[in-house]
Amino acid sequence: MGFEDMNMRNGRALSDQWADSVVVRPRTTEQHITVHKRLVLGFAISILTLIIVTVIAITLSVSFERCAAESSGTLAGNGSSNKSSQSRDRSISHRESEDGQQPWRHLRLPATLRPRHYDLRLSVYMDNFTFSGEVNIEFECVNSTKFIVLHTDRLEVNKVQVYSDSKKTGVMRIHRRFYHQPNQVYVIALHREMKPLRTYKINITFEAQIENELLGFFRSSYMLYGERRYLAVTQFSPTHARKAFPCFDEPIYKATFRVSLRHESSYQSLSNMPVEASTSDEDAWVTNHFSRTPRMSTYYLAWAVCNFTYREAVTDNGVVIRLYARPDAIQSGSGDYALHITKRLLQFYQDYFQVKYSLPKLGKTVKISQKSISKTCILHNVKSLSLVSYNLYILTSASAYFYDDFFVI
Repeated sequence: MGFEDMNMRNGRALSDQWADSVVVRPRTTEQHITVHKRLVLGFAISILTLIIVTVIAITLSVSFERCAAESSGTLAGNGSSNKSSQSRDRSISHRESEDGQQPWRHLRLPATLRPRHYDLRLSVYMDNFTFSGEVNIEFECVNSTKFIVLHTDRLEVNKVQVYSDSKKTGVMRIHRRFYHQPNQVYVIALHREMKPLRTYKINITFEAQIENELLGFFRSSYMLYGERRYLAVTQFSPTHARKAFPCFDEPIYKATFRVSLRHESSYQSLSNMPVEASTSDEDAWVTNHFSRTPRMSTYYLAWAVCNFTYREAVTDNGVVIRLYARPDAIQSGSGDYALHITKRLLQFYQDYFQVKYSLPKLGKTVKISQKSISKTCILHNVKSLSLVSYNLYILTSASAYFYDDFFVI
């Protein structure tokens, strides 16, 4: 017992000595925080690395797909853009086709037709200031079209017929016809197209008022022996021929004109060209047929219906110049200066430019009425394919000249 107790005592003593020799150092709070920081930082770095790798992989895959699509020429990448461009092209072509099918909506006439000649016949009624007319227009088709677009303004169109001058002559069927007021055009739509390089004719009958304004075919008045008398003249410049007859009323469309004016025998009529023939009706009406004009624009065409007498002079080159005026003005010599100065000016310009006057006549019509303090002079001048009319007021007390109305055709 003594020996075992001694061993136990010695063993416990040894273990106690070893335990005493080993020092256990406890972990502090700072050490715990450092460890946690390291773990969190490592986890964040790993997550960030994973994200960067994923982004790079996605970018490379997208780049590879684009390169493959471009090299193979497939429609995978361009399908949506092609569809949008195709829809855009369809909408544009649809709008263009609509405009092409409605040429009357354009401000300018379509270039599909080109006039050659006008045969114009008018009946002028000075008692109620109206006129009726018939125009035959010969034109050439430049491009295929079903539409005939003409200028008209304040005209009542009664009848329209279209003829073909080709081998198969005859009346062409009209699908519809209507007036488009915004652009002052009258539209004739045919059932079938007109062919290029072929000539056609259109016949239109119409009627209208002789307006009380200085545009188109209008009326004016003056006093003679205490009685008011009337005349009718034209003012077509720049775009007012459409008020007198249906036409291609743009300067680019040049054609020849043949005019016939029917009126009461108490009146006489004037136009650009001299009278070719004159016929009388049983009802005391007369019809003057004027010669064919050279090719010219519509605004050069002019005519007048009045009851004047005239005085004439002849240039050295044989051009006859006539001055038309009221009988009392002719007798008093009020228009002699205008007649003689016109003769001198015409001779001067012919010598200066070395160009002869192109028409067979030169006519002026002057109307002078006496008033207490003024004179009213209206001059109608048929020259160089034109008609010049204006009102000239001469105030005798102030010796001043006032131009009330002036227009050139």
